[in-house]
Amino acid sequence: MTHTTNQDAAASKDQATGLAVNEEQFGRQANKGILADKVAEDLNVPRRTAARVLDAVLDAVSDLLHARGKVAVKGFGTFERRIRKGRAYKHPLTGASIEVANKETIIFKPSDQLIADTKSNAAPRAKKQTGTPTDNILFKG
Repeated sequence: MTHTTNQDAAASKDQATGLAVNEEQFGRQANKGILADKVAEDLNVPRRTAARVLDAVLDAVSDLLHARGKVAVKGFGTFERRIRKGRAYKHPLTGASIEVANKETIIFKPSDQLIADTKSNAAPRAKKQTGTPTDNILFKG
């Protein structure tokens, strides 16, 4: 006999509905598979197609970072390749000086819009309407 706690029941309910709970879900990170599922759901395409699209986008960002050093996505944020300067540290036990070389790293700076959209008290953004732009036009003939 297994015992189900309230937290387990809430987690299984959230997984079934695909919705996140405010503070309880905040610590759990999404992975590439979850992102592919979300893209497939939003675009109404098979998961495999969404995963291929996601891989293509991530590869393009990686290639552009390598080639240009900076990739800016309006409304999302900026990825940038930077060099972190090397410096000397002191070993805490021996007091010996340790030289650390320069290191190339990638930083991400989120846009103001992304920060505002992901605040826990923010209202969810309205989804874009699907369909053709002429759906709401009345033709008189």
